[in-house]
Amino acid sequence: MISDVIRLEDHQGKPTFIRPCYAGKVFDEIEMLQPQFGLTVRSNAFPPAENNGRQAEILERVIALPKDALKTSLVEVVERPTGKVELTEADVIVSGGMGVKGPEGFEFLKPLAEVLGAAIGSSRAAVLAGFIHPSHQVGQTGKTVSPSLYIACGISGAIQHKAGMSTSKCIVAINKDPDAPIFEFADYGIVGDLFEVVPHLTEEFRKILQG
Repeated sequence: MISDVIRLEDHQGKPTFIRPCYAGKVFDEIEMLQPQFGLTVRSNAFPPAENNGRQAEILERVIALPKDALKTSLVEVVERPTGKVELTEADVIVSGGMGVKGPEGFEFLKPLAEVLGAAIGSSRAAVLAGFIHPSHQVGQTGKTVSPSLYIACGISGAIQHKAGMSTSKCIVAINKDPDAPIFEFADYGIVGDLFEVVPHLTEEFRKILQG
């Protein structure tokens, strides 16, 4: 069984599965010796399979179970607000860290997220500081994401955060500290105050995407 696969490679005709480990510091390359095996893949690590037009018959079966056979119970049903982009399904994510300085900082990021149709993410530190709900946390102890575009605003780039977003297709980092660790693995880095940079980005994206 191979878990958390992010890439498939061909090594001399043998399929080799790549997965991150040690919080994304290194990567395992695994070759299976058995013809049958199971694996799980990281969410959004692979593009959706093409629809080849196949159709299947749907069979409905109703199975009645006695109540005493159930080992779980329903505590609460929480509906996702309409129009909200789910973090793990988002193609674009705008994340904030301690650099946003408070809950109002995440409100400041929303116009950029709305222009891009993005979900809002956060670092663990921002969640622990009470800036935003834990459901937005990206990282080793939060959610693992692999969007096409990840914009990190005021996030230092701790290894715990990197573990949850390092497989993003393109990472843009905005931080006023030129020595922030996130610049080591970002595809594009902007050294500057996010409160000055983000409005300019928002306006430029609006011009491009909305004409």
